[in-house]
Amino acid sequence: MDGLFSRPHRARTTAVAGTFVLVAFAGLALGTAMPVAVQELGGLSLYALAFGGFLAASVIGTVVGGGHADRHGPGPALFAGLCCFAAGTLLAGTAGAMPPFLLGRCVQGLGGGAVTVALYVVVGRAYPAPLRPRMFSLITACWILPSMLGPPVAGAVTERLSWRWVFHAIAVLSVVAIVVLVRPLRKVGPPGTTDDDTTGQSGQAAQSGQSGQVRAAVTVAVGAGLIGYAGSARGWQALPLAALGLTLLAVSVRTLLPPGTLRARRGLPSLVLLRGVAAAAYFTVESFIPLMLVNERDLSPTAAGMSLTGAALSWAGAAWLQGRPRLPLTRERVVLIGALVHFCAAVLTIAGVLCALPAVTAAVGLVVAGFGMGLLLPGVGVLTLDRSAPDRQGANSAALQMADNLCSVLLVGACGAAFNAAHTRAGHDAGAFALVFAVAATVAGGACLLAGRVTAVTTSDPRAEEKEHAPL
Repeated sequence: MDGLFSRPHRARTTAVAGTFVLVAFAGLALGTAMPVAVQELGGLSLYALAFGGFLAASVIGTVVGGGHADRHGPGPALFAGLCCFAAGTLLAGTAGAMPPFLLGRCVQGLGGGAVTVALYVVVGRAYPAPLRPRMFSLITACWILPSMLGPPVAGAVTERLSWRWVFHAIAVLSVVAIVVLVRPLRKVGPPGTTDDDTTGQSGQAAQSGQSGQVRAAVTVAVGAGLIGYAGSARGWQALPLAALGLTLLAVSVRTLLPPGTLRARRGLPSLVLLRGVAAAAYFTVESFIPLMLVNERDLSPTAAGMSLTGAALSWAGAAWLQGRPRLPLTRERVVLIGALVHFCAAVLTIAGVLCALPAVTAAVGLVVAGFGMGLLLPGVGVLTLDRSAPDRQGANSAALQMADNLCSVLLVGACGAAFNAAHTRAGHDAGAFALVFAVAATVAGGACLLAGRVTAVTTSDPRAEEKEHAPL
C-alpha cells in the first residue's frame, strides 16, 4: 500500500499538512495575543465574544463549505475560505475599537469553517481507509512546530511591538497559502455518479437542500452570536437577547445535524455530539487559561502562551499514538480513554486557579487535556469518515465541525456570562476563573458518557449510513 508521501499522495499530503500548519500557527499565535488586544481596545467584558463570534460565523462557513465540497470538490471551498480568513485577520489587526475587531473575528471564522471542512473532505475522498488514521496523526503533528514557535514568537512580538503585528503576519501567511497550497488540492473532485439520467434532478435537489442548510446555518449563527453577546452583556438586557438566541437555535439546529444527535442516538449522532461537547469543554479551558495567567498570576503573554505550546505538543503525541497501525485497542475504546483523560485534566485546572497552588498547575491541566483530545478527536474523525458514504463525507464532516463550533460558542458564552457575574473590579478573580473551569469540567464529564454510545453502528454494515440518517 502506498504511504502518505508516496508519489500518488505526496503533493496532496504536503498541501494538506501545510494548510493545517497555518491553521495551527494562527490559532496559537492569535490566542496568545488576544488578552492584550482585547484589553487595549477596552473590551475585557467582550473577551468571550471575541472567540464566540469566530465560532458562530464558522457554522456558516462549515455548512456552505461542506455542501460545496460534496458537489464540486474541496478545492474551491478551500480557496474561498483562505481568502475570507486572510481578509478577516487583516480587518481585526487594523481595528481601532472592539466592534470592527469582532467583525474581523467573525469574517475569520467564516473562512476558517470552510477551510477545515474542505480539508476533512480531502482526507475522506483522496485517501484509502487504512491511511486515514495515519493522515489524522500527521494533521495533529502539524501542530508541533507551530506550538513551539507560535506562542513564544507571538508573545515576544506582542510585548516588544504590538499585537497588531501578529494579526498582520497571519494575514500575509494566509495569502502565501492561497498561492502555494491550494493548487494540488483542486484535483480532488466530487464523487462520481453512475446514473447520468438522474444527475440533473439530483443536482437540483442537492442545491435546494443546500439552500435550506445555508438558511438554517445563518439562523443558528445569529442565535449563537446573540447568546455569546448576552454572555458578555451586563444587566437585564442580556435576558431577552439570550432568549431570542435560544429560540433561533431551537428552530434551526436540528436541520444541520444527523437525526438523533440531540438525543444522543447511538452511532454517528453520538459521534457528532461527542465532538461538540468535548471540544467545547477543551476550548473553554484553553480560552480562559491565558487570561487567568496574565490577569490573575501576572505572567507575561509569552509565559502564558507556553501553556498552549505544551497542550499542542501533548495533543500531537497522543494523536501519533492513536494512529499506530497495530494499536491493540479498538478505535471506540481509544475515544473513551481520551474522554476520561480530558475530564481528569479539566478537574486539575480548577485546582490550578487556587492561590495556594502554583500557576503551573492550571497549565499542566491544559497539557493533560490536550493529550486526551489527541486521543479523542482523531478517533471521532476516523469513525465518522468510515461510516459515511462518499457523497455524505462533506455533510458529515460539516456536522462535526458545526457541533464543535456551536457547542463551543454556547459554552464559552455561558462561561463568559458566569465570569462577568463573578468578576470583581479589584482584580482578584480566582473565584470567577474557578467557576468557569468547573463548568468546563462538568461538560467534559458529559463527554465521557457520550463516548460509551459510539459503538452501536458497525462500519461493515453497508446500510449504516442509511440507518443513521433515517427520519426520527
